[in-house]
Amino acid sequence: MTLDPKVQKIIDWRESIALLPDNHFFEIIRMYLGEIKTPFNKQKLIEELGAFIRKEETRKTLISLLSEADLRVISAVKYISNASQEKLFSFFSGAYSFAELYERLLNLEERLILYRKSDRAGGKTVIAINPHLEDDLEPYTKQSVLLEPPDYAELSYETPSSLSPELIASFISFIHKNQDLCKADGTFKKRTAAEIERLFPAKTELLFNLTKAFINLSLLREIPEGYEIDKNKFLAFAKLDPRLQYAYLCVASQGRFSRSGLARQAKLLLDVATSIPHGGFSRSIILRLAYLISEDQSDAMGLSSFGATSRFSSILNRAGAGSRDADSAIVEHDSDLSSILDRLIECAALFGLLTKKGTDVNGEAIFVSGTLFDESEKFEEVPKVLSVDAAFTVTIMPGLSLENLIPLMDFMELRQFDTAAVFEINRKSVMRGFDAGLSANKIFSLLKKYSSYEIPQNLEISVDDWSRSYSSATIFKGYVLQVSAENAAMTENNRAIAPFIAQKLATGIYLLSVESDEQAAGIIARSGLDFIGKIKTPEKNYESIGFPEIAVPEKTDRFDSDEEARPTSDEERAAHFEAMRAELEKLNLPVEKKEGLAERIQHKIILSPVQLRADSVKYERIEAGGMDFSGKLHIIEGSISNNSMVELQFDDRVIVGVPLSVNKTGSDATVLMEVMPERSEKLLSIGQAKFVKRIRGSVLR
Repeated sequence: MTLDPKVQKIIDWRESIALLPDNHFFEIIRMYLGEIKTPFNKQKLIEELGAFIRKEETRKTLISLLSEADLRVISAVKYISNASQEKLFSFFSGAYSFAELYERLLNLEERLILYRKSDRAGGKTVIAINPHLEDDLEPYTKQSVLLEPPDYAELSYETPSSLSPELIASFISFIHKNQDLCKADGTFKKRTAAEIERLFPAKTELLFNLTKAFINLSLLREIPEGYEIDKNKFLAFAKLDPRLQYAYLCVASQGRFSRSGLARQAKLLLDVATSIPHGGFSRSIILRLAYLISEDQSDAMGLSSFGATSRFSSILNRAGAGSRDADSAIVEHDSDLSSILDRLIECAALFGLLTKKGTDVNGEAIFVSGTLFDESEKFEEVPKVLSVDAAFTVTIMPGLSLENLIPLMDFMELRQFDTAAVFEINRKSVMRGFDAGLSANKIFSLLKKYSSYEIPQNLEISVDDWSRSYSSATIFKGYVLQVSAENAAMTENNRAIAPFIAQKLATGIYLLSVESDEQAAGIIARSGLDFIGKIKTPEKNYESIGFPEIAVPEKTDRFDSDEEARPTSDEERAAHFEAMRAELEKLNLPVEKKEGLAERIQHKIILSPVQLRADSVKYERIEAGGMDFSGKLHIIEGSISNNSMVELQFDDRVIVGVPLSVNKTGSDATVLMEVMPERSEKLLSIGQAKFVKRIRGSVLR
């Protein structure tokens, strides 16, 4: 029988308490319920603790003492599946040191807000919210709590260059003329880089990333001379929404992916870009945003395993041993999985999906959604953005789609790219257009379609002249079928042969669009004719599979930094602390006991004066420094006994970890530590440590 999820969570919580070591179990009971009367029943005590938490006054006080930082950690536990200590550290990378996050988690456990349990699927220890408090926490644990708005230190006023249909088309024209643009290692040749800098000032980095994307999307086809444009595939690509085009280019610039992997990661990138509020997010917060969105989409059709094993979610999975997505494994050159999204942010800014708006007080870049996601400017149905002068120079202003521009690139040669793209029509470029299947009339038709003015007559005369020259001789290569004149009509109407006639060379002589002897023999066998010919095949048509269509998300304001609900104000929390300290001062207790209870007040464990009991406190020294060698040694040895972590401060570093053993050597001693979070073992000098602190052990550990 399947239990109600809420009931199962309560059972999990009770089990976690029951499995505590006895000293920790009794400590928590004494802290919140008072002295334990004998004989006692452990399960009964757990029920009493649950009843204590369910009291309205208890829940109200527990919630009221939560700070913004507390709510941020609790929200992360809520929205990160199977949240482990390591996952949370990765998620909050840069915001908390490992020791700071560890202590906050322990404190929230001591306050009964969080608890640890063993994940049934993976067997790892994960952190969860106390089910008795989930409903009370619901109004205060939103995803937006995890996405702090930036604190601007400087605004950026520069207008960065970005992708545009004109830039992509101009680069296509460049590749037509410069097929050998890359070295064997994929970088631009020196001559190519210089030519790109001349034609596309300050855009070399952008175009290098664009070239990698073209290759990985198979928009460029490798040939002996270098690369050539796969026009059919480019036209299919150009039919996509421009935002989706740029997302695909951005993802593909980082590696080669399968169709489904490409689609999933492009969708995540678009969702991230459209979810950034108007005030922007810093780079680290965008990484958090990406993970939260991928968690939301983990069960969506076509996006399975997004939150668990996608390459984007590796920002967290580097903390665990998640299995790799087969699609993601196709990426060819990413050994550091956790860096891919970080690098994608740079590329997204380069391509215009994101725009840098400034820097925060920590010097971190702040990004907003690119202008691509703003209300698009509406152009007339056939924008007249092209002009041709008498010197055959063509100027193209913004306004045409990539799909409109690609055919124009077949017969133009780039001269300069700036606000307007400037091209030249010459004999060589027009001959290339004829090779691509264009006629003189088609070239004139395209120019007139987008121009407000008449095409110069001398250009028409020249193109017609070049066309006659081009048509005066033709070289064919392929399979040729020759039949007698009296059988020509019958052959042309033969159902088996007619679909494969690529060109009628003369009466009874036909160039066939077949690619193998077997195919040719099969056609002839079905037709009943004998085969006569030699190998002269026409240009092959490369079939291209289209790109996966994705619904491009609209700009959303769900993460705009509106005022979040808060359980209480700083002043109200301060009033609680003052009231508890005043009650403590009334008690006649030994100094050590008072200090212990004062520390509990500070750590928000004391919810009411009833908990101010001397018998629930045991004095422990947890820090030592300076010349107090014996004190430092005592704290480390005690931490080994309690299986607690320690923090060692040296002149140039702070190290946190679990002490494993101590070796005394004359006037000094060394400690073998398992350093966190990397879990590597290091031998450290205790005497040279300026300060040693035991990180408070958890009663729920």
